Amino acid sequence: MSAVYSRTWYDDTCVSLSWQSSLVSQNKNFDFCIIGGGLAGLSCAYHLAEVGASVALCEHSMIGAGASGRNGGFCSAGWAAGSDQISKLVGPMVSKELESIGADGLKWMRERAFSAKYAKVQPTSGVISLGFGGYRPEISARLDEIELQEFVVGPRYKWGIIDNEAFHFHPLNFLKIFSQEVVGQGVEVFENTGAVQVNGSEVFFSNGNRISADRMIWATGGYSIGKNSILKKFLLPIQTFICVTSPMPTILERHIPTKMALGDDRRAGNYFRRLPDDRLLWGMGVSALSQRSVDSIKRMGWKNIKAHFPAMMEEMKRDNIKFDYAWSGLMAYASHFMPYVGKLSDRESILSGFGGHGMNTAPIAGKRMALFLSGDPNILDPFLEIPRRNIFGLIGRLGAEFEYRRLSAIDYIAENYGI
Repeated sequence: MSAVYSRTWYDDTCVSLSWQSSLVSQNKNFDFCIIGGGLAGLSCAYHLAEVGASVALCEHSMIGAGASGRNGGFCSAGWAAGSDQISKLVGPMVSKELESIGADGLKWMRERAFSAKYAKVQPTSGVISLGFGGYRPEISARLDEIELQEFVVGPRYKWGIIDNEAFHFHPLNFLKIFSQEVVGQGVEVFENTGAVQVNGSEVFFSNGNRISADRMIWATGGYSIGKNSILKKFLLPIQTFICVTSPMPTILERHIPTKMALGDDRRAGNYFRRLPDDRLLWGMGVSALSQRSVDSIKRMGWKNIKAHFPAMMEEMKRDNIKFDYAWSGLMAYASHFMPYVGKLSDRESILSGFGGHGMNTAPIAGKRMALFLSGDPNILDPFLEIPRRNIFGLIGRLGAEFEYRRLSAIDYIAENYGI
């Protein structure tokens, strides 16, 4: 399955790089070759180079062209799997270790995103989790329906919880700026390599060039699963969809009067936020099977906004507000929603499968992978407790689609009937 690879709002507002992609020297050998120029691969490369290793990073297209640079722009603690699910998978002790690692990842991201060097990332603290009917968490931090009106005016939302440590930001700009740090550490970055083939220590690019390396790290995501026999055994490419409106500051002030990002608590619900130029970014849905055109994604967006903000939708129609951007993206998911981080063989390692929650988890896992490869034998122990499960190709995709629809039905019943 391929995503709708149309131009995004991030593409049109990203910073320019001050470095150029490395030129290939056919005889050049590296200690490590990292395949994949997303956040996981960049972090691993940075931390390997930091301890003196020679590192090549190969990116099929451009840095940030995959999920790391075209997602909703949310960063919070935790993993794609919930804490109860993780505890059942690996036990309570390891679950606590993984929870701590996820929190470290958020801290790592905040330290960079809110620094002066990363000003173009435009980070804003605060993410609000929105609830419908049914379950309402009994905690003091919960906003009731009246209190929630200060942040969002939508008739379906009944409660909310603010996470002040979480933040939202421009993910592509983050990757572009971080890649400058990576190159500054001495990493050689090769962009536009196309699909790479590995034969022993040699790495062949699609244009006929090649390099060699003693060790390989597969840090690709959903875009490369179908082309990689290793990844497609364990991971599924799951698609999600995003629309961005034309600027509408007055409308947003009336209906979403907060600078925080928001997302509902359903299994594959909506997530949305106000962009710095007063556009609305609206994310929605997942699919393991279907592909949608740009026009289809826009129709999906209109339908979702109308269902949650009918009054805002009428004002958007009145003011001739359009979707200026619509795109999809592929995330790499394992059947248990947890990533695979560890050795595949004596020469190859895997760093993939962050399941739509990689903005905190991918960089910290990349750092730990680098420490492991640099000689810390126990740093990956919590990840080694995560079982590797075969997803069985098309059967797995059909199963994932069925599960999404089943969970969506449960959410619908809970919202409308309080069950």
